[in-house]
Amino acid sequence: MIALILAGGKGTRFWPLSTPELPKQYLKLFEKKSMLKLTYERLTRFLNKENIFVITTHEQVPLIYDFLPEMNTSQIIAEPCGRNTAPCIALSIANFLWNFKREERVLVLPSDHYIPDIDNFISDIQRADNLAKNDFLVTFGIKPSFPATGYGYIEVGEFYEDGAFHVKQFKEKPDIKTAKIFIKRGNFLWNSGIFCFSIFNMINSFEKYNKEIFDKAVEVSCLKDLNDKRKHYSLIQNISIDSALFEKADNVLVLPASFSWSDVGNWSSFSDLLEKDHNHNFSRGKLKSIDSFNNSIFSKKKISLIGVKDLIVVETKDAILVCKKEKADLVGEY
Repeated sequence: MIALILAGGKGTRFWPLSTPELPKQYLKLFEKKSMLKLTYERLTRFLNKENIFVITTHEQVPLIYDFLPEMNTSQIIAEPCGRNTAPCIALSIANFLWNFKREERVLVLPSDHYIPDIDNFISDIQRADNLAKNDFLVTFGIKPSFPATGYGYIEVGEFYEDGAFHVKQFKEKPDIKTAKIFIKRGNFLWNSGIFCFSIFNMINSFEKYNKEIFDKAVEVSCLKDLNDKRKHYSLIQNISIDSALFEKADNVLVLPASFSWSDVGNWSSFSDLLEKDHNHNFSRGKLKSIDSFNNSIFSKKKISLIGVKDLIVVETKDAILVCKKEKADLVGEY
């Protein structure tokens, strides 16, 4: 199996701690290690290091070397410019054609998800690998714990085998009313953005459903000049792999994840993962609070809270963020 870590991103949702120059996957949010490093180490538990690849934008390649010095040049795939998941996966597959047999399976996963339950993660990946050997495109679904509007959903169809189900349909991020309906119906899962497939099957799927994307990606992979690469790559349709292929294909399975998972999508979801005091306050730094509840503070300075609740406060050397937890998604639009 080959692992492909998606490590682009602009660093907007964790402002002011993350920036375009240092996006979220490089932040040391857990265990004093970057999210990228934790993802890499999780993969080394069951894969050879030489079979782990990272795709990132050309500008972020130096950061990959800084945070994953054990990787060599051949393991880092540079997007000429930032695009969506369909172009970047197509570009990666085009690169893999030179070094791997077409029956090899590829595990695609984001660099900035939190998965502490590694044993169950490995077990699920092994099941997905076996399913991908039988020419299925496999995606992982997460059992919803609340009616989230920030995730896409997968409607589960008929049972296949080994815990997997046929996919009835994919649903885009819903409004709150629709999300509540999904939860009530009980046959919807969050789309985790983690996929498994064989190189051969992915090429066939591109050929059948979106041939132009793969043809242009192969063309870009053969070019040498960066400006030429950017010119041609920027013309590829900016579309997700879900919309380009998975929603159209008839050989897609969803595997409900048995591992615990969070995409750590914003400051609020991050604070939900942290241990709180008796008033449900969290502080990474010095905090004194009076009559204050359910606040999360990230600051090196001493912070005092009086009579407030449900706040996120983040302080860096040149910026301060204060927002209600329920509005944390708006940080990415700031």
